[in-house]
Amino acid sequence: MVNHYCTAAEVKAAINYPTTGPVTDANILVNIGYAEEEIENIYKTKFGNIEITGTADGDYSTTTLSDSGESFTANEYIGYVVWIYGGAGSGEYSEITANTTTKLTFSPALSVATDATSTYRILKLGYKSETVDGTGNKTMFLNYQPLINLNSLTVDSTSVTPSTVYQYNASGRLELSTSAEVSYFANNLPQLIDLKYFYGVYPIPQIIKRLCICIAGVRTLTAQIAGTYDDFTSVSLPGGFTGSKGEPYTNIQASLNFLQGEARGIVYGTQSTGQVSGDMRTQPSYRPFALFG
Repeated sequence: MVNHYCTAAEVKAAINYPTTGPVTDANILVNIGYAEEEIENIYKTKFGNIEITGTADGDYSTTTLSDSGESFTANEYIGYVVWIYGGAGSGEYSEITANTTTKLTFSPALSVATDATSTYRILKLGYKSETVDGTGNKTMFLNYQPLINLNSLTVDSTSVTPSTVYQYNASGRLELSTSAEVSYFANNLPQLIDLKYFYGVYPIPQIIKRLCICIAGVRTLTAQIAGTYDDFTSVSLPGGFTGSKGEPYTNIQASLNFLQGEARGIVYGTQSTGQVSGDMRTQPSYRPFALFG
């Protein structure tokens, strides 16, 4: 089961949404998924939850492991990352390319085969295999940050040992050391640099979780506005008459404006129009190096 940045219950709590409102939990989860994609596009990175933690007990190789104690949904974790955090292969990461109910297949290959000591985690992080231009000097920056692990680097057909490269995780900066196989990132021709690396933020910061709640809440309330015609509120009229009317649009709109303002404040700080608590939030609440330095 995939873990989202937040739950439908947390979104409903943030907007005081009825337990059995016209927008279902399933639809709210869809809104959460859209919110996650929007957040990843805003910050140009991935935010990783731990989906599964386990220990390999079969199908040992550099590209597979099995865990008979699990019951995955087939191919549910394609595109996710397996992190070997203990035992054989410890400290290595690979992208999941297929999974059965108990077996993970991944690429690139680990440097050693998994075995019964290999403990693993499945996370939603990013993996890039890309070819880029060199800089002509000993330093370059990755296109995606923060860096988690540099798997491989080739400069003009020369393989460079990752441990000979200084890696600045937050900024994605790479700097060749004096022991590296090359002395600079060649730029005599385009596209001479081949890179494979993992990137992302783990664990998810609480402020990113709150941003997801706000954006998903906005989408849910927008759907609610369209459905107010059948969501009735009882009213009393002069002369003892009683009746019902559709839920006032203005009430929902006020909540919508509040959430939009809070989301803008989290992302942009005082640069935002309509943010909540502007005097307290003068800077973005989450400042990845890639966007703000």
